[in-house]
Amino acid sequence: MKKMKKLMIFLIILALILSSLLFLPKPKFDRVNPFLAQNRPLVMAHAGGKGLEPDNTMRAYLNSFELGVDVLEMDVMMTADGVLVLLHGENNTGNTRSHSNCDTVVWKENYEDLYQTCNFGYNYKDQEDHYPFRDMTHDEWVAANVYLPTLEEVFQTFGKNTLYNIEIKADSDAPRLDTADALYALIDQHDLAEYVLVATAFDDINEHLIENYPDLYVSTSYGSAQKRIISIYTLSSLFSKRPVHAAVQVPTSYTLPVIGKLSLDTKHLIRTLHEHNMAMHYWTINDEETMRFLISQGADGIITDYPDLLISILDEIYAENPSS
Repeated sequence: MKKMKKLMIFLIILALILSSLLFLPKPKFDRVNPFLAQNRPLVMAHAGGKGLEPDNTMRAYLNSFELGVDVLEMDVMMTADGVLVLLHGENNTGNTRSHSNCDTVVWKENYEDLYQTCNFGYNYKDQEDHYPFRDMTHDEWVAANVYLPTLEEVFQTFGKNTLYNIEIKADSDAPRLDTADALYALIDQHDLAEYVLVATAFDDINEHLIENYPDLYVSTSYGSAQKRIISIYTLSSLFSKRPVHAAVQVPTSYTLPVIGKLSLDTKHLIRTLHEHNMAMHYWTINDEETMRFLISQGADGIITDYPDLLISILDEIYAENPSS
């Protein structure tokens, strides 16, 4: 009986300690964070909304901007002659063949050659299973805005009228830190540091950005996202250093060694990140059910191929519940 009483007292004390930890102030990202939800979750057009138009093309960005998205999401690489261009490429190789009529690697070519030769709408299939850009001449695909765009062109077109989420792609033997340095230089040249969130899956590039460009908004890499999330679930984020990342960008779950499947779409995780003044963005969400669930959970941003669908859902929800 005495042992049971002691155990109960221990458990009560432990519960009180854990509860107090949840409510203690947490170290915060120390700047105003434009990538937190602004009254409602941010609509983030993945590659410009690749479900609607060829990804990472001016056509896609112009369409999503007209739809009224909050964030234009894009992938950036650097050509052999140092031009920053927008393209996802094939993972691990960076090859253009899945996106265009060209079988090459961006960082091994000069920009003008890619502009003249490659139709980046070539492999886009519309909802009727047609290839609307496949049989075009060079002049026609340029007029259709499905050529390879430069990041500078995007900055010049949209300026400070939107937010940007720019992911550095550095697969295979791509230039890595040079691309990061060139990206910062272009952001600084156009005075857009307050409008750009820089992303990358690679820990070394992420650390380079954090160490060298403290005025940039940077989201977590794969490794730093895992560390942040695990620290929150183990309550150790209370004792961590001031966050250096403005946002965590993840799918709705991870599969981790030993742990197995770990849900990332919980209110506890989102709420704790907010206490750190960090945003939570989810990718790549294309179905209505998951969109509605993440909205109800308090997600700050939803990265989607179908920004028109997400906008319609948000308009419906917030028309019915303007105080939501």
